[in-house]
Amino acid sequence: MLGLVVLVFSRKQKTGKVLVAMGMVILVLCSMEGVSGRILGTLESQYPPLKLAEVLPYKNGVIDASSVKWIVVLASGITGDPSLPIQLQISHHSRVRLVEAIRLYHILSGSKIILTGGIGFDGPPQATILSRVAEQLGVAKSDIVLEVESRDTKDHPLYIRHLVEDEPFILVTSAFHMPRAMKLFVKQGLSPIPAPSGRWKPAKNIWSTGNFFPSASGLRLSELAYHEYIGITWAWVRGQI
Repeated sequence: MLGLVVLVFSRKQKTGKVLVAMGMVILVLCSMEGVSGRILGTLESQYPPLKLAEVLPYKNGVIDASSVKWIVVLASGITGDPSLPIQLQISHHSRVRLVEAIRLYHILSGSKIILTGGIGFDGPPQATILSRVAEQLGVAKSDIVLEVESRDTKDHPLYIRHLVEDEPFILVTSAFHMPRAMKLFVKQGLSPIPAPSGRWKPAKNIWSTGNFFPSASGLRLSELAYHEYIGITWAWVRGQI
């Protein structure tokens, strides 16, 4: 866009052409999953998938599954369309996070799921919609705790700390989102155990043509990565991490 402005409103035609060319190259590179996926991977690789045997204490020679009471799920948006079936009213990322939390819930005896997410652009609180899906997937209503005041990632730890206090808890969010979430929670003096979900999976052959063919899905991966890096930088500037 800057290149077009220079071309149209100034005599610096060479500069304008260079800027347009740079923009085109960046756009093409960011739309290749072989490039954007690996940029996203710099975030996703910071926390490996949760292995309960490595984080939970042992009791009488077996894993003490009752040692962690809370499983915290960060919501990631809803569709806002009440005409859809309830399971389709939550976004893809919310659905993946919720499924991972429910898996852990069935493993950890006596655990409770905290669903956090307030009102977005419209509709009911995100946590409320997630709770209805969780109940359909076998989670007892008495084991669901709703936090509906938070509006974005920086708010989650502020409201969660009053629920979990100083107890350790499992934090479930997307793998690309986990670095920022962990920094925010730790800054508040909390003790989250990361349980990342929904990783990008590259093709087995790194040089596969599909990995280097421009696509909208490739741009989406770039968007996710840059959004997180900008979010981390902004949180650091504001002293939130």
